[in-house]
Formats: sequence, structure tokens, C-alpha cells
Amino acid sequence: LKAEDEHCVCWQAVAGEGLHWWFDLSAAEAGTKELCVVAPTSGFLRPGQSVYVGVTIDPEAIRIGEKVSKVSVPLYLGEKENKRRPINEGLQSYRKLSVIVALKLPSITFHPRQILLTPVPLRRRIETTLTLQAAGYPCGTTLSATVDDVEMEDGTKMQPISVIFPDQNNTPAQDYNQQEADVISLLCEVSFCSAVPLSLCTAITFSDHMHNRFKIGLCAVADNCLLTVWPYMALHRSDQQIVLKTGATAVEAILQRYHTPSPASGPITSLSSVSSFDQSCSTYNNSDSFSYSDSVSGDTYVSPKTDTPTGLCIPQFPAANTKEELYYQHVLLAVKRWFSLCGWPNGPHPISIPHTLRRVVSAIQTNNSIGRSYCVSQNKDTRSVVDMLHHLTGRQIPGIRLCQTFSNDVHQRTTQLLQQHGAMLAFLRVQGACLSHIRPEYLLDVLEFRHCCSLQEKGTENGLDCSPLEYESLSKRSWTDVLLQIYKVLVLSRVPEKGLNTPLNPRDTDEILLDGSQPLDSNIYSPRELYLLSWLNINYQKMRRTVWDTDRVPSSRWIVNFDLDFTDGLVLAALVAAHCPYLIRSHFWRMYTTPSSLEQILHNNIIVAQALTLLGLNINIKPTDLSDANPVQILFLCVHLYEGLPHYQPSQTLTLTGGLHNTFSEQVCLKNPSSRPLRYKVLLLGEDAHLFSLPGGSMVTIPTKYV
Repeated sequence: LKAEDEHCVCWQAVAGEGLHWWFDLSAAEAGTKELCVVAPTSGFLRPGQSVYVGVTIDPEAIRIGEKVSKVSVPLYLGEKENKRRPINEGLQSYRKLSVIVALKLPSITFHPRQILLTPVPLRRRIETTLTLQAAGYPCGTTLSATVDDVEMEDGTKMQPISVIFPDQNNTPAQDYNQQEADVISLLCEVSFCSAVPLSLCTAITFSDHMHNRFKIGLCAVADNCLLTVWPYMALHRSDQQIVLKTGATAVEAILQRYHTPSPASGPITSLSSVSSFDQSCSTYNNSDSFSYSDSVSGDTYVSPKTDTPTGLCIPQFPAANTKEELYYQHVLLAVKRWFSLCGWPNGPHPISIPHTLRRVVSAIQTNNSIGRSYCVSQNKDTRSVVDMLHHLTGRQIPGIRLCQTFSNDVHQRTTQLLQQHGAMLAFLRVQGACLSHIRPEYLLDVLEFRHCCSLQEKGTENGLDCSPLEYESLSKRSWTDVLLQIYKVLVLSRVPEKGLNTPLNPRDTDEILLDGSQPLDSNIYSPRELYLLSWLNINYQKMRRTVWDTDRVPSSRWIVNFDLDFTDGLVLAALVAAHCPYLIRSHFWRMYTTPSSLEQILHNNIIVAQALTLLGLNINIKPTDLSDANPVQILFLCVHLYEGLPHYQPSQTLTLTGGLHNTFSEQVCLKNPSSRPLRYKVLLLGEDAHLFSLPGGSMVTIPTKYV
């Protein structure tokens, strides 16, 4: 309050040296008297003097549900009247002090709105940075973070997630004199590490001293399967390598950074053949030991930010024209090839990921007025992912009808699809699929996805508002992950987990490699993948001296990966030769055993591809796919060969004898025990195949047992 100077005309009506003033808090509205306190409530001012009046707000007096409260306190001039009558009776206030209290609740927003960590191998830590934008907090407010423990199947609990504030977890004071309150950014580091396979979808809860809670969702996966951690390998294709680490009881295949091994870390057996190409010159180097750079090794990986413009972290393909995106495309191509050939009933069915899988065939509707029927479908083929699952499992998926039709109404159809996709994901998770980061709406087609987004509240954790480009990336990545996990739990599971510990002859391994008697372990390969590697090692070590002459025997190696060890074609050639020895002289004998150029590598892989095609075992793999091998593609091929090659081993011997220059023949009796006719294609393979023929042609049809 400030009084005018003595020259002001208003002082001429005032008797004395000054003027008394006072506030009447009792005149405030009921319910707001306790809201604010004015101090001092009265005083005396002389001309030109001023006094500061403090207004204190009591937050506890604010009514529940009110965000803005208003208080009007009258100001009177002159001395207060006696107590026998109300002090404001007959008096008129000089001014009114208006107090507006705007209640600004504390809030925390997260960027990104959801944490999606890259799947990592076991015992490998991954970190990411979370930004907390806090507003409306008093000075010195302390924030804390908690995460629920994870209960394992055996009842034990573990905590694979840690949250720390690297700088501070206290909020500075807010300046409410500004038109907009300051937003304070706090950095938070979230890390995840698990020694056991774990697919986790949980929430981190941030709390303050007033017991306000703010949650952010987190999805993390740790697994020892190539089909799960392939995005991690795509990020570290050039700076990490799989090596064998020998222990007291087992040999472990681990993924680690290039570094110089230290004695404290334990002995590392460098047994894989490292295949390195120099693109500037057509040279190929094959060595029996790893080359390490001087970079610092570590088991912690910092996840890069891949947030979309909407601030929501969702599964996506990397940016175009990057090495990571090229790796993803190779994985996508491998998935497309296998499921097109082997994933459907009634034979091959070419697919496009994700368009073939997310398409919807609606129920036929009839227009009664004109008697016409029509179907909401742009494709005549009605096969869906449900048919694929029924074909691969041999049984009906719980919660999904085999011949389900969908409504023409977009809302009902979206609801039906969400229920179907939810049941499918739940079934796969029970089988062991790591799909905690995939939500049913990610698998919807364009129209249904847009409708689903319109039903969700934007700006929330589960809200989606993707651009068309982001949606296509989300859909493609989601369906790729789903198909890989389908392969993992339904196809890779056919491979045994153990039982192939056949000791090798030291002569076969040049006495420098492991003898195969020690069990294998890995933080990146499952027991079934390790079984395939052992199967490959045994066949390669035993056949490399049989297929090629003494002066051309390839060097011994221990196969520990599904990419670099396959680039020269020798491993696959030895594997096929072990089951089909009749192809050695006609095909594999012509291969380079010590290739020194890209041209020689391509030559070897052309021969391997020709042999696989001749046997009918090629899953549309080209020679260049073997020269620049992708581990997912090679894993698919190895599983395919593991199931198919044993059928090509000779089970009986047919002996034909006769004189020179004469034609002689033998008959073979084939029986069909099934109720359906069988049709076989007869192949005459080997170096001397041109001397034999089939008078009845290469196609043989065997009628049913019961006519």
C-alpha cells in the first residue's frame, strides 16, 4: 500500500498527520476466510509512505475439486469503530483486495512415454536414458523410483531392472511469477540385465513426498536364442563377435566386444574361422584366430533413442539406407522365404510381410432389396495366420475359431481382431515366445488400426497416433517378431536340446580343437541351436578329409556362429556330403578349400546352392546369400537340412550285374500304406548317374492300399 504525497488534493480532507487503514477479513465469503491471511491487517500511513502487505495461502483450505479459488478482502480507511456494532456497518470499503489462487497440481511427464529396450543376450546389461519433466513442485522435492520384483516359475523373486538418477533426484523451485511455470527436466538411467530367459512387461513407479505416483511402462527381453536377440546383433554386427570361452565344466559360446583378452577374464579359445572381406579389393582372409582391437570391452550397452515424433517408443524398423536396416531386411527376407514355402497347409503360399498376414476377410453380407451378396476383401485367398498356426501346431488355438468370419462393421471387426490377436499372442507366450512388447493392435490392418487409434485417448501411455509411414514400420517389425517367435516355439523346438556329445578323433581336429566331449553353454544360443552347431562340427570335422584330397584338406575350425563360418561354403558342403556321399565327385570335389578371393567364395557357394536345389532342399537361397550370410537365414537352412538330409542317406543297396555292352535291370517294389495315393519323383544322382535310367519316367505314382 502506498499513500499519495502531501500535494495530492485528497489529503486536504484528512485531519491530522496521516490516515489509518485496515482490512476486514471477516467480510470474506464463507469457506474462504481460512484460505488466506493478510499481515499486517491494519496500519497508519503518512503522505508519501508505503507498506508491504503479505498474503499467505493455506493449501489445505482449498476445496476439493477446485482448481481456482477467489477471495475478495475489503480495505477500509479511518479508525475502527467500537466493538458494540459491526465494524463494517454503515461503512463503505475504499478498495477491495482480490486474491486469485490457482491450484497447480504437481505433474511428471515422460519422454519417451514408454520404454522399449532392445532384446539382449543373457547376462548382458542394457541401459537407456529416461527424461522426467516435472512441474508444480516446491523446492527440494525428492522423487523416488520403484519397480515390482519379478516372480519366477519356481517361486523365487528377482529384480532385473535398476533405476538411478545420475545427477539429482531433487526438483528446484518453480517461479510462478512467470506466465508459464518452468518445467524441470530430470535424467534417469534405466538398466536391465537377466541371467535367465525373461520376457518382461512392467511399470516403473515414480513417487514424491505427497504420495503422488506416476507410472511408465517398460518392456524388456533377455534370451539365449538368436531368433530373439537378432536386433541386438544387428546393432553390434561390426563391433562384437561370438567366441568360445573354456571353463572347468563346460565350453561357453558368448558374444563379446573386440578386445584383447585379459588373464583375469578366463581363457578364451579362439576357434572360429573369421571371414573378412575387403570390398575395395577382391581378397578373402580365413584365419583360425580372432583379431581384436584395442577398444575397451564391456558388458553394458546403451540403447539409442528411437522415439517416434509422437514420443511413444514402439517397435519399428531402423531408418532406411543404414547397415542396421539392411540387416533387418535380410532377416525379413529369410522369414518370408521359409513361411512362404513351409508355413502353410496345402503347399507353398507366397506371402508379403506384413500385408498378407494382417489382411481381413469379412463375412458375406446380402442386400435384401436387390438380392446381391458381397464380401469385404481385396484378395481371393482366404488363408490367414490362424491357418498357419493350425498347420504348424496340428491343433486349434485356444480362444480362436478355425473358420472365423468377421463383421462388415469396422468397430465389431476391430473388436474381433483384437480378441483373435490377443488369444494368439497369449498362446505363443505360453509356449515360450518373447512377445511382451507386441500388443494386439500392432497387428491390425490399416483401417482397423486407425479405428483403434480413434478409440484410444491421445497423449496417454497406451495411446497411438502414428503417421502412415510409422504405422507401416510398426506393422512390419511386429509381424516379423511374431513370425520369428512362431518359428522358435513351433519349429526350432523340433530339434533336440541335448544328446549329441560324440567325441571327435584328435586326428580329425588336428589336435588343436575341442574334442566335443565337453558340454556347450551360451548366453546367445539356446540348447537347440547349440545342438545344431555340434551337429555341424561333427560332420565337418569328419568329412573334410573325405571330401577333399590330402593336399587340399581345408583347415580345421570350430563352428560357433551361423554367419561367418558359412561364408566359404565348406561347412555346408561337408554337411551335405556326410549324408549324400554320391555328390562328392560330381559337385563338392570342385570347390576351393583355401579361397583367397570373393570370386572363389562365390564359386563355392554356387556349387552348394546347386546341390541343395538338386536335392530339393533349397529354400530359395541364392549363392550370394551364402557369401554374405545372415545368421537367421543360415539357422533356418540348418534346421531345414537337419530335418531333410537324413532322408537322403542310402537305406538299402540295389545291386545290378550283367555283361559288358548289355542292358540289364532290376525291379523295386514300393508299397503305399496310406489311404491316399502317393507320388514320388525319382532322382538319379552321382558321378555315374548318366549310366542309369528309369524306363517308366522319373515320376512314380503309388495307388492307395485300399482300392
